[in-house]
Amino acid sequence: MCGINGFNFVNEDLIRKMNESTKHRGSDDDGFFISKNWSIGHNRLSIVDLSENGHQPMFNRNKSLAIIFNGEIYNFKEIKKELLDKGYKFFSKTDTEVILYSYEEWGKDCLKKFNGMFAFAILDLKKEEIFLARDRIGIKPLYYYNKNGKFIFSSEIKAILEHDIQSTLNLGALNIYFRFLYIPSPLTIFSDIHKLPLAHCASIKKNGDINIEKYWEVNSFNEINNKEEIKEGISSLLKDSIKKRTMSDRSVGVFLSGE
Repeated sequence: MCGINGFNFVNEDLIRKMNESTKHRGSDDDGFFISKNWSIGHNRLSIVDLSENGHQPMFNRNKSLAIIFNGEIYNFKEIKKELLDKGYKFFSKTDTEVILYSYEEWGKDCLKKFNGMFAFAILDLKKEEIFLARDRIGIKPLYYYNKNGKFIFSSEIKAILEHDIQSTLNLGALNIYFRFLYIPSPLTIFSDIHKLPLAHCASIKKNGDINIEKYWEVNSFNEINNKEEIKEGISSLLKDSIKKRTMSDRSVGVFLSGE
């Protein structure tokens, strides 16, 4: 896993503190970037392309976009081929750069192409706006605070609490937790800190104005009554899923449990 952090004002000390708070999420590298209105930071756990070419924040060729990314895009090689055919040139072998150029080419519609687990932020340096997105199932976390023009986001709540903000307990969320043993998005245990819901993206202007959209939902599907067809379908999906998740430039391990 990696860590992503950011906010809509300039403060190098604070972005460093946020990175320090989430450094356990990525021990291989860290970095930050400060624009006119935004500070963003990243902790890297190297999985694909272990070289310095995978350093984040990562920029596109003309330095108009910067990305910080947590997760993996399993079909990035197929998308990369499509982008190469369109004339894009790549500096690294990472899936991060594929996300970056996918956004440059297709905008938020790039999310329809991704098969993976992810939470990422892309800073548009021309508009001084930021784009956040979370994967379809919500595997990767993404939290944010947005109040009185101040917008802060992170992979973890404790990094947001590095800022001088009120951390008032959300009693309604606490009640839900005691009933169901989890807190559903967009709620968190704090009143003014929220989770970006799964399968959602958000565009945030430099003044903190936010527009949140749902980009995917489960489609209706045909009922299957043939037992053999069901078995073959599950086996095929399981094998394909495992194959995608063993994509790595590091050694792959498996956790097993049983009675």
